[in-house]
Amino acid sequence: MDPIQFTDLMELADIIAERLGNPITIEDQHHQVVAYSIHGETPDPVRIETIMKRKVPETVLARFWKAGVIQSLMHSDQPVRIPSIQELGLGNRIAISIRKGTEVLGYIWVQETGRPLVEEDYGILRWAARLAMPRLLQKRDRYIKKEENKKALFWQILSGNCSLDEIHQEAATLSIYFPPYMVVVAGEIKCKENQWLSIQKELDYLLENLKETTPFSFLPLWVYDEKQCIILGGAKKMDGLEEEAGSFLMWLNNRFSVGKGIQIKTGGFGSVVNNILDIPRSYRQSLEVIEIKNSMPGEIEDIYGYHKLGFFRYFPVMKALNQEEGYSNVQLQRLVRYDQENHGNLLETLAVFLDHGGRVNQTSEILHIHSNTLHYRIKKIEEIGKIDLGEPLNRATIYMELKLNKYGK
Repeated sequence: MDPIQFTDLMELADIIAERLGNPITIEDQHHQVVAYSIHGETPDPVRIETIMKRKVPETVLARFWKAGVIQSLMHSDQPVRIPSIQELGLGNRIAISIRKGTEVLGYIWVQETGRPLVEEDYGILRWAARLAMPRLLQKRDRYIKKEENKKALFWQILSGNCSLDEIHQEAATLSIYFPPYMVVVAGEIKCKENQWLSIQKELDYLLENLKETTPFSFLPLWVYDEKQCIILGGAKKMDGLEEEAGSFLMWLNNRFSVGKGIQIKTGGFGSVVNNILDIPRSYRQSLEVIEIKNSMPGEIEDIYGYHKLGFFRYFPVMKALNQEEGYSNVQLQRLVRYDQENHGNLLETLAVFLDHGGRVNQTSEILHIHSNTLHYRIKKIEEIGKIDLGEPLNRATIYMELKLNKYGK
């Protein structure tokens, strides 16, 4: 179609509405309304709320995401039809993304109150998206600069390389509000290498546009480090914030992995802090949770918070100390040598036995051996390793040493 002259996006919205006979809304990439047509047809409640608040309601965006509508718009330059959702007060719509190459800059939404759109109308939508692109590109450039500054500030905070006054000064410039209580959450993404850039875009979309539907009351900052997403969440009250952090990891996994076979490989969160300068400690702890979970998924599969690690939280320090001193447990070394020389499995037997609290029947069942055989092996373990498994302190020490040997491998 031939190019046309228009002074701003509001005028373009009116032009599109006149040609399609339906109300038009133009939004940026974060669903902030930048223009809408003045149309005689009666709008539905969602359009009214969108225009009044200058943003699409998060309940609607969450529903669109769950239904795959947003993903379709993000990955296609063709119009997408969205059937009505009566319980949300949403009538039939057709939308198209406004793009520069593969990058989504915004969206044009058509509310079908005047007449149903036909195939020829789709060409008008594609033409309109091309016309809107330069204006939204300017808006995008301003947004990117601000986001880059926000991420740079967050990295400075995480690394502890700036003073509290510097943080507050930059935060005020970027309109960032820090909640009274904060916690760092880190998620390690499981995906193919060629999927990572696309996943970052989807994560940015979720974290930017669906803040109010997350378990966190506040979600001010996030950055990426290789295939990790590091997020600062928070709330006005400390009570329940650790539970919110765990729920957030599950929320995030459920939201962005729909239909893609992508997931949070593992995740963790640090201690709750009420001082910005303590955020690096919460960050380090979140990474320690991930490291320990990756080393011992069976032991702490359902643990995500640093506060619930128990003695496992001492493992990084203990491992470093053992390496520095060249220490290894003599009792376990004896069992390792015996197994190597006799093709035995005493070490495995000991590990399973202690993992299950010394319960004979359960251990025998897991190892697929008779209880008498297990009794024989335990006696052999005590003799060869010179281990008294009946002594609580010795038993606890051996159990911890076994786990520590597993950590970091």
